[in-house]
Amino acid sequence: MAIQTLSSSLIEQRKVATLEAQNLRKVVPFRDINLIDGESIEYNGQKINLTKNAFKNLLGLLGMSNQFAQKFESLFTKEAKSQFINTMKNAMASNSGKLSEVTMVLNPISKSVVAITKKDQFGISNQQFMGVAENIIDNHGMDVTNWSVDPGTGIVTINAFNPNANFAVQGLSNEVFTGGVTFQNSPKDGFQVLPYINRQWCTNGLTAPMSEESYTLNSLDQGSMEKFFENMNNLRKNNFAPTGFADRVRAAHNTPASLNELQFAHNLIEPFAGERADNWIPLSENMNAFYKAGFESLNSNQMKHAKSNTSVWDVINGVTHFATHGAGIIDTNMQDYNASDLMVKSGNLFGKKSFDHENTMPDLFGGRELVRNGSLLN
Repeated sequence: MAIQTLSSSLIEQRKVATLEAQNLRKVVPFRDINLIDGESIEYNGQKINLTKNAFKNLLGLLGMSNQFAQKFESLFTKEAKSQFINTMKNAMASNSGKLSEVTMVLNPISKSVVAITKKDQFGISNQQFMGVAENIIDNHGMDVTNWSVDPGTGIVTINAFNPNANFAVQGLSNEVFTGGVTFQNSPKDGFQVLPYINRQWCTNGLTAPMSEESYTLNSLDQGSMEKFFENMNNLRKNNFAPTGFADRVRAAHNTPASLNELQFAHNLIEPFAGERADNWIPLSENMNAFYKAGFESLNSNQMKHAKSNTSVWDVINGVTHFATHGAGIIDTNMQDYNASDLMVKSGNLFGKKSFDHENTMPDLFGGRELVRNGSLLN
């Protein structure tokens, strides 16, 4: 199956959209931002929409987690949560506080704040980002498979591959890949370059953020650019195969996914596929098996310990297959930027430090009835 690439006319359209989506950055006094709720703020007397990502940024600046904020709201009210967060913000913004000014990033397409960062955080424009990315694509003989602009996060993503950069995984006959690069420009995280891999058998695309070849470019000065291109050349010399990728594929191939990992993957697809998500991730089949065995409800910890009937590798490929081909198979509201995001998030699962059952010991007794000698002693 040939890897689908974007036509030159479509790439030109994406360039225009990328320039039009250039985020607006404004340094403001932290005290002047007032949280209305988790979806909006007030600034200079105006109500401005706030994305989930920007709300998490705000919590992060305050040293709070999203889980803490949700728990606070469940114990009190939305109003109490906003008041508490604003009080924390004002304390940090005071003369003796740690953060007097922040950078507010507004996306012109969604007209929403997509990021709130520390004042000194550097931003690379979309035009500069495109210039560097196109230079690499041309110099390394790459073709573009995805080019998306996410109006909710302000992230621009380009996936490109080198048709001649092929590599296999020893011991797995069907696992042959074509390597490339994912370019991302994020208003919060800056310009990132991540290994991008296409599985030849089904042309599924996967972005691998876990790789040591991942690189963040925070400045376009000479020193930063020299290190950046050195990193790119090292990846090219390795045929665009990320370090440790083959070992990770074998581990994923041989490790049963936990119900927790299965549910994570299912939740990625479900917003776009609904009940049909089970065609890619067999969550219902596995949950029903546990229900029939008497496990009517499972908490998060139990879900991590429960083994499914499918491997981690199959779960990852379920997500990447949907991201790459799902819109052509079923009617879905998935946009290009959603597909790019799924490729990154499935890469996050692939790059976990350890899969839930990667290091578990085998059951030497095959599920036989437990020996009861101790309970019979008197």
